[in-house]
Amino acid sequence: MNCLRVATIAGIELKLNYWFIAMILLFALAGMLVKVCLVFSAVLWHELAHAGTALALGFKVHEVELLPFGGVARIEGLGIASSRSEIIIAAAGPIASSVLAALIYSGMFYLNDWSEMGEFYYKTNLMLVIFNMIPGLPLDGGRIFRAWLALKIDYCKATAIAAGISQWGSISLVGTVVYQYIVGGTINITFLVAAIFLYTTAKSEVKVAGFRNLRVMAQKKNLLRARGVMPITHITVVEEVVLKDIVRLFRPDQYYIMLVLNAECKVCGTITETEMWEELPKKGLNATIRELISP
Repeated sequence: MNCLRVATIAGIELKLNYWFIAMILLFALAGMLVKVCLVFSAVLWHELAHAGTALALGFKVHEVELLPFGGVARIEGLGIASSRSEIIIAAAGPIASSVLAALIYSGMFYLNDWSEMGEFYYKTNLMLVIFNMIPGLPLDGGRIFRAWLALKIDYCKATAIAAGISQWGSISLVGTVVYQYIVGGTINITFLVAAIFLYTTAKSEVKVAGFRNLRVMAQKKNLLRARGVMPITHITVVEEVVLKDIVRLFRPDQYYIMLVLNAECKVCGTITETEMWEELPKKGLNATIRELISP
């Protein structure tokens, strides 16, 4: 256990990572305790917005943990959420940070109080919005972009595109660090850590994309039962086509019915997506769809 439980908010445990506590102590010794507390209150507000939205959508939220370089809301079932749910949950954080930034700015404007701490807190929330809306994984903007792409193209391709943006972003950050070192002789540690974080997490997202895609699709029957209705798409497929080529065509928010044709292009069967998923563990992804409709 590497964290300390400090509170429970609406059933969600709030935890502080021990490295986060150590960092707070270091900043306190450096005389920056107030600023670092403001930064992490902004992060906490951002993460609680994700968690609260997930709860409202019916997900179970276990905890929110504050880490040395941000925070994370641990939400059960998020890995198999539909594109629509992923977009709403991911957007909640930047929206909440935007609202808080607007409230702080309005307060300073109407009270004509442009204190250093007020401006710092306003800019902190604004930066949270800008950074998180970069369309690269695992940032909120990347999750929104990936979920939107997944409505139009294969989920794995959508993940690869969003991860590619992150990796190019991390290369740009490293380039900036090198340029600043050559010109000014200083090393921007924040940019360097952000570059490593973006590159490694984007790579992890690509690795698990295929597995997550299969989980999302396999859970579609439960999603259909929960919603009661779902848009339907018909696919015409020749009986020799293998299942893995059909699965690539599936999208999370559509339900599929396959019309199977033989070599003479005559109908030899129909199969629903549910029936295909039930047979898939027995037959494997390399089986042809003819093997599923044959008696």
